[in-house]
Amino acid sequence: MTSNRVICVDIGSTYTKGAIFRLAEDRFVVEARAVTPTTVDYLPDGFFTVVQQLSPGADWHNLTAADAPCPVYFSSSAKGGLKVAVVGLVPEMSLQIARLAAFSAGARICASYPYRLTRSCISSIEKAQPDILLLCGGTDGGNERYVTENAQALAASDFNGTIVYAGNNAAVDRVSDLLADRELVICENLMPDFGRLNIEPVREAIRRVFLDRIVSGKGLDRLVAAFATQPVPTPLAVLNLVRVVGENIEGWQNFALIDMGGATTDFYSFADAYNPDSGTIMKGIVEPKLKRTVEGDLGMRVSAESTFETGEAYLAAVSDFSTEQMAALKNYVMGLTTNTGHLPANAIERYYDSLLAGACIYHSLMRHAGSIEEVFTAKGRVWAQTGKDLRRVSRIVGTGGYLAAMAREGSAVAISDRAVLPTEKTPLLPEKFVYLSDNDYILPLLGNLAEKFPRQCALTAVSSLTVTQHYEVKEPCQREFIKA
Repeated sequence: MTSNRVICVDIGSTYTKGAIFRLAEDRFVVEARAVTPTTVDYLPDGFFTVVQQLSPGADWHNLTAADAPCPVYFSSSAKGGLKVAVVGLVPEMSLQIARLAAFSAGARICASYPYRLTRSCISSIEKAQPDILLLCGGTDGGNERYVTENAQALAASDFNGTIVYAGNNAAVDRVSDLLADRELVICENLMPDFGRLNIEPVREAIRRVFLDRIVSGKGLDRLVAAFATQPVPTPLAVLNLVRVVGENIEGWQNFALIDMGGATTDFYSFADAYNPDSGTIMKGIVEPKLKRTVEGDLGMRVSAESTFETGEAYLAAVSDFSTEQMAALKNYVMGLTTNTGHLPANAIERYYDSLLAGACIYHSLMRHAGSIEEVFTAKGRVWAQTGKDLRRVSRIVGTGGYLAAMAREGSAVAISDRAVLPTEKTPLLPEKFVYLSDNDYILPLLGNLAEKFPRQCALTAVSSLTVTQHYEVKEPCQREFIKA
């Protein structure tokens, strides 16, 4: 690094954010920040507005990497991110592994289909038009029938996106012949042997498609050419940061991060998925230590209506609202869908927002976490685990525009430590944890540097967080935190 300064920019769907970081000994120091609305029609305009604010003495429009005052890195979730549809076989095995692989590459899954693609499935794919369809299933040398039949159905469809095949290697030739006139990428099998994960080749394939699809659209190729750097999908940047924190900072081997935005809520965890000493048996795959899920129906503005619909029972349970009060909350939510830039005008609207945030956190946590249930075996009754055990998570970090703003204002954020609503299985939720907030909203920007400067980014991230403490338990199912 020829300079001890670096500029990081994140081009979001709503706002483009940037910061100058200065490397000081073992970590980065934030020297300046800037933000501007994303220029959706031509993304470089917003980018150049931000970097010009950060370093006004340079003529950024005419600079190249060689004469820029410092290196530039950027990420993007503009255009709504990278949409992926997943087709697998058994929901608990190949389909689940495929979902984990797509999430870990920074993608947003718009649909997933087990077993055989029916006419209605094909129609749904054609309507959604994902950027990528991830086709997998069967261990190497195993079942070939479903993947070849599904490839045949896709060949006859109007889907025109990229197809990534990561299934049984014995079916590669047949799949290649069937999809010869499509944009096809062949990868190693996601599950070459029963229960063994092989995610990295698919992650790399999805990353390449992201660069091809996103960079070539709306002007990002100009930034790539000028600054000799490739953009990272914003969720992948955050995932990289979560990984380096868990790998480099003592005491951070079991933590989670919530990134809540206007359209989606992303949930990340760095924790052992299964504890062999817990007295449970594992059903399905053992999930990776590093995991991401994204919920497209949970958000504070663009997805406010679907947040209300998904979380209506939760909202009623934690607020104890009357029918009339729930109707008033719904009216507020409907107004947000037509005015996504609305900021709360009074105390009741601030409370409404806190309820929506609670619903986003609760449902994203419940979906990310695994569960246990009592089952009968030849050895008698045992507890069987599905998914990831989060009970040992000792820290939860909140980032994203709304959570950062809440923390700066000293507002409370509710995180459930048990199921608020009835469930068939017992969720494996964090039991005892500290909540920390990214008040300055720098974590997504730091993620741009995580692969190049892992330890420095990890130390910067942890030192920038504001610790909050347990304040009050209003309900047996709810913890509430405020700024310490």
